[in-house]
Amino acid sequence: MRLTSNTSSSLQIPSAIKGAVDILHQGIQFLSGISDEEYNHKATPHVDSTIGEHFRHTLDLFHALILQENQQINYNTRRRGHHIETDKSIALEEIQYISNWLLQLQPTALSHTVIIETEVSLDSQICKSMASSLEREITFAALHANHHYAMMKVIATFLQVPVTSTFGFAPTTTSYLRGQQ
Repeated sequence: MRLTSNTSSSLQIPSAIKGAVDILHQGIQFLSGISDEEYNHKATPHVDSTIGEHFRHTLDLFHALILQENQQINYNTRRRGHHIETDKSIALEEIQYISNWLLQLQPTALSHTVIIETEVSLDSQICKSMASSLEREITFAALHANHHYAMMKVIATFLQVPVTSTFGFAPTTTSYLRGQQ
């Protein structure tokens, strides 16, 4: 399968989808290089969450996209305590499932208006609903995952686990680094 966003071919994958799948694939590569014990390690006091808890959180945002009803995306639905937090194999399966879902999306669906709901206050439960597009929310979920990859990299570093140097870098950072070569 050819991943492309700006050239003509029989199969064109929109850039937002390609970017999200690329970021999810980084997660697969990372998980393939760590043990179950490392997946469940808390590097306290520096990081209070395990790699597994970070993966559950990042995948929850993608699940909110998948589970949307009537163009309503609820980011407040989380699976805290789910087996994905402690079982690396479940995370790997879910990443593949999400990647497949993304690749099956029709390009025309990306521009559809969606309404997202999310909590916006630390002091009290205040939810905000706002309009967006599916494409924007896919991009958000992917970049949010990338941000959490950086936290996972911190945990891996404490465990002296080798990690790809660019794991957890934002796309703009990798573009900048390519320009420096």
